[in-house]
Amino acid sequence: MVKIIELIDDFKVEQQVKGRKKEYIDLCNWRLRKWLAYMTEQLDIEDLEQVKPKHIKQFVLYEQNSGQQKAITINNTLATLRVFFKFLIEEEYLDESDNPVRRLTSLKEDKRVIVTFNDDEVARILKSATGETYYNIRDKLILILLFDTGIRVSELCSIKNSDIARKHILIHGKGSKERMIYISKTMRKYMRKYEQARKIRFQNVQDVSDYYLLDQYADKLHRSRINKILKEHCQRAGVRKEVRCSPHDCRHYFAQKQLRNGIDVYSLSQLLGHYDTQMTTKYLRGLEQEDVLELGKQKSPLNTLKL
Repeated sequence: MVKIIELIDDFKVEQQVKGRKKEYIDLCNWRLRKWLAYMTEQLDIEDLEQVKPKHIKQFVLYEQNSGQQKAITINNTLATLRVFFKFLIEEEYLDESDNPVRRLTSLKEDKRVIVTFNDDEVARILKSATGETYYNIRDKLILILLFDTGIRVSELCSIKNSDIARKHILIHGKGSKERMIYISKTMRKYMRKYEQARKIRFQNVQDVSDYYLLDQYADKLHRSRINKILKEHCQRAGVRKEVRCSPHDCRHYFAQKQLRNGIDVYSLSQLLGHYDTQMTTKYLRGLEQEDVLELGKQKSPLNTLKL
């Protein structure tokens, strides 16, 4: 008999060896331990050999009946369980035929329409970022990067000077997956301005971090600060209440704007760092019917044919 808690610890070490980000490892560990707490407290199961498909289904039903978890949250836990049991199979703790999540399907999620910024709000937000201090210039560049690239806030914080090239930025995304994002003319303009301001601001500081965006101590900027910067400028710009004003909403704006401009879903998924286009298509739900019809009209198969 092999204790599940020991296997969870082994899985955590495996993720660390693979170079997974600490935030990802901690989240997986939290989900697995929450699942294990249910297994031990409700079903009196502590050993791997005892776990059957019905026990996973009972856990899902328990989460649903609690009324505190949305379908998407439960599905995220199931995704972690799939990765965990795949690891156990690879390490030969378990046979594929005994995998309790092998035939388990995800829950149906509500198709929520994403409400995000409109062009006028984005323009007001960017115009509200004025001033010539290091912090003013840095904050405006942060806003530009969020809206112009659709970058995740964790990815933004993790950019290093060595990731910056003339035409692109190397992004270290989820699951250690790397991708490149473009540097637009507007971004380049404000990046140069920021780099000059940073040089002056920290010219007398000996230990300056290699991260691109720096806090007052010349160290890596924390995601909570970026959240605060965006919310402050959203308040100044008078953004609608139904928009959460989180960095992820900037990502939604970027995706929907790119779709309106005629980008294909596959290319957009590459820019966003999605594993497949299924994750990207959810942004289509935020487009009004008129936008979809206009896109279809622009991309009509017969547009380029001489008839």
